[in-house]
Order: sequence, then structure tokens, then C-alpha cells
Amino acid sequence: MHPRRTVRTAALLLPLVVAAAGCSLGGGDDDTSKPGAGAAPRSGGSLTYATDQEPDCWDPHVSAQDVTSFVQRPVFDSLVYQTPDGTLEPWLASSWTIGDGGKTYTFSLRKDVTFTDGTRFDAAAVKANFDHITAKATQSQYAAGILGPYVSTTVVDPYTVKVSFSRPYGPFLQAASTTYLGIASPKTLTAGADKLCAGTDSVGTGPFIASTYVRGQQRVYRRNPAYKWAPKDAAQSGPARLDSVTIRFVPEPATRVGMLNSRQVDAAGALPANQQTAVARNSSLTVLSKADPGAVDSFYLNTKSPLFSDIRVRQAFQRSIDLDALVKSVFLGTGKRAWGLLAPTTPDGYDAALDNSWPVDRTLAGKLLDEAGWTGRDAQGYRTKNGKRLTVRAPVYGQATVFSQAVQGDLKKAGIQLDLEASTDAAEVSGKLDKGQYDVVETGWASTNPDILSQFYLSTNTSVGGGHNFSHVADPQVDSWLKAAQAATEPADRAADYAKVQQWAIQQAVVVPMYVENSSVGVAKNVKGLRMSVSAWPEFYGAWVEGK
Repeated sequence: MHPRRTVRTAALLLPLVVAAAGCSLGGGDDDTSKPGAGAAPRSGGSLTYATDQEPDCWDPHVSAQDVTSFVQRPVFDSLVYQTPDGTLEPWLASSWTIGDGGKTYTFSLRKDVTFTDGTRFDAAAVKANFDHITAKATQSQYAAGILGPYVSTTVVDPYTVKVSFSRPYGPFLQAASTTYLGIASPKTLTAGADKLCAGTDSVGTGPFIASTYVRGQQRVYRRNPAYKWAPKDAAQSGPARLDSVTIRFVPEPATRVGMLNSRQVDAAGALPANQQTAVARNSSLTVLSKADPGAVDSFYLNTKSPLFSDIRVRQAFQRSIDLDALVKSVFLGTGKRAWGLLAPTTPDGYDAALDNSWPVDRTLAGKLLDEAGWTGRDAQGYRTKNGKRLTVRAPVYGQATVFSQAVQGDLKKAGIQLDLEASTDAAEVSGKLDKGQYDVVETGWASTNPDILSQFYLSTNTSVGGGHNFSHVADPQVDSWLKAAQAATEPADRAADYAKVQQWAIQQAVVVPMYVENSSVGVAKNVKGLRMSVSAWPEFYGAWVEGK
């Protein structure tokens, strides 16, 4: 759940705080796992990584933040592992079978796994975790949603567990590979929401153990010496090579880059577009880059708001933004304009038929606004109707981004005021979302599963229930396409149904996809074995530092 790409910036899912997109520069790659001549992996040493955001809640069962998934991945393993190329393979589960037409998943579990508090991992632990995620008291903001039509978890025997759904649910295995469905020690699940969100009781089976934490500064992870159950595609087997990893929270981009250049940190994420080339030119540094799969950064239009209940106004808004020019200007040629809801790197989901299908057209937008009655102009040049200015309300948690401000200026040319209602009060912004007191929400979501569309368009997935249907879409046809895609066994069938949803969303102007994001990390060249995960976050398990 970025600010980097798909940022979840508050206790509830909040509007995106965008970072500059990245690209491959100066020979950048998506890993540093290719040692130089004569270099051999070594054990020991430490690595310090600077990131731009700190979790508001450290419990991945609760939090919808992308950064929570990233910083807790070293601690929490999952039943399934998804490789950087998208393949699913066993992890804590040694195998699985799918039954009842896709309504049940039975997992055979590894018998040699232990939580770092000494508790044995078994079927009862899996049940305790899924029960915790789906309990109303947990107030899960994302994990419960990706469990879809979940019914129950049954302990078949100590090392066999069955997960049941009310209807066929194909996206489950990919969901089970995420940190959000990561397995925590059952002992910690009773600690209470405050401790779990505070991160003081984070205990998993992962290659690292959560250690000291200073709010607003850093978290330290130390190696789990007993670790021996890495998935097959992991960079190595056995304990992690590094003695420790420190993640420092450095919101200011220039400060992060300065720390990297001066080698105060070994790696830094969320590189600003205007500094990526400079980082790549530093002979002691390299830039890793990977395109983000999933839902691109978009404006989701509230079809139930007084303004956007009129499809003509939605269409005018959609066609008034010159996205090609804005993306080029803001991201300095490193970004890519989006045409559909899903990024091209999303397996079995991207719909190329949408490419170039809805270019900017302010003449058409003006005609639509005239038809909708917004024919007047005030002294500032904004459109008016019955003396009221055409104002689009957009809640923003924190500070409005450069891209949002660029869109704001572009819309003014069309006579549309974009009101970026910035607030540092998470409860205030979340309240607006839950009450529908907005016209647009800007967000995106990195995911390798095209079923992320269900989070945004399944009628039951409103923000009140932990979903993200910010457009307030409630269309039986859309629901049927999404459920058909979830039940499909063939990738082509799944992709066809997801394509119908995306085409409908553009035609009905319930969304304005804006840009496809890349994730970029600056890395010292003596850092080896660091690779980007399928979700475009760095994986620390196989990393090591040469000469340190």
C-alpha cells in the first residue's frame, strides 16, 4: 500500500502523495545479485537503507500502506512466495490443492518452521492469523479485502489447513504471497491493536527479527540465525547474510540523495526524477529500477457527489487534462502517461486496446460543460452555474504533490477549479472518504494481481468496510465481470473480463488514469545481492556488502 507510488498515508487508505517516477539509468538493473570479478558472498556486516515514508501502523493485517508491506517483509513470511517474474511457489506451505471448483485451498505446511519467539508454526497458527485478519475488532483496511469471499479456515491436522470461500476465488494464492497475509506468531495477535500497530510486538518467522525502533528516525532488524525455510527462488538458503539492516525514515528527497552520495546510507529509495541521472553518474553508485505493476496513479471520480453524478461533467473533467504534457514536464521524460487502470507490467490484466483512446480534448470538454449548464464564467475565468463555481474537491493527506498542483493549473485552463484540500489530520481526511464528502480521490496501488480492480470497483468494497471503491460504483454488470474474472481458470478469460471493467470505467468516466510509475533505488556498488521484488521493493534477504 509509495511517498512512493501507491502510498497509504494514514490509519485509513488516504489519497496518494506521489513521488517522482523512475527509469533505468546508466546501466541500472533490477538487482545487484551479479558480483564483480573475484567477489564472493560474505556473511556479516550491515546495510542502511533510506526510505521516504514511515508506517502509520506496523500491523500488515490492519494497514493499507504500501510501506508497511515493505518494512515488515523481513519479519513476516507468507504461505506462498511470488518470484520477481510473477511465478508462485511454496514458502511456509510446502504444497497446496484447489478443490470444490476453486472454493477451497488446502495447504500442506512445512514442519520445520519456528517463530522467533520460539512458538511452533503449524495449522493452528495459520487459522489464528486469518481469524485475526477477518475479525471485526481488527478493522483491517486491506488484508481482509484481498481475502475476498472468505468464509473460514479449518485445521485438518497439525500441518494441514483448509481455507474456504463462498464462491470460486482465483486471486487467493497471489494474495497469500503478500505481507498483508503474512503469518505472525499467535502469541502476539492477542497483544492488542495499539501494540501491533506501534510495531512493538512484530514477531514472525522471517529472516530478520524486528529490533530497536525510534519513531520518526529508524528501525533496526537483526538476523534470525535459525532461518532455513526460504522459498526456492530466493537468492540463497539458510540465514540472511547481513547481521543487520537499518531502515531510516527520511522524507526529504534532497536529504536522502545527499546521504546516499556521502555514503551515510548504503541505498536510498524514491529517487526524485531530477536527481536520478546525477546518482547514476556517480561512479560509486548505481540505480536499480523496476516498473510497478497494478493500479496506476489515477483520479477516482465520486459518481455519487452532486457534481460528478452528471456523466457529462465527469467526461469533461477526464478530457480536460493534458496528461501527455504534464507527465513529460513533471517527470522530466522518466514517466509514462497511463491510458488504462492497470500498468502494462500487470500479468493477465493490461488492456492495450485503451491506448490512445481518450486524448485531451478541451473543445469536447467545453461542449459537455455547456450542455450540463456550466455556461458562466467568474472573474478568475472559472466556469459557473447559477452563480456557483465549478469546484472539484480533492482531499489530500499531508501536502499536495507537484503532479497534483500541475493538474490543478491545467484544469484552470478549462475553467475547472481543483481544490486540493490538504490536511495533516488523518481522521479528518478519512472521515471525508467514509462520508463521501469529496469529488475525486487520487491514489494507485502496486499489485501483481489484476484483481486489484475489485478493490476499486466491486460494489461492496466501500471505504467504510475497508475497501477502496472511491467512485461509489454499484453496477451489477461490473460486479459480474469481476466475479467471473475471479472464478476463471484460464488467464485469457480472466484478462478478457478485466478488460471489460477497464473499458467501462473509461467510457463512464469514473476514473482518470494519469501515469505509470517506476520504482528506483540508488545503491552503493559494494552492495551485492540486492534485488527488487515483484512489487518493486528491495529484498534484503540475499544482500551482502563487500568490504564492510
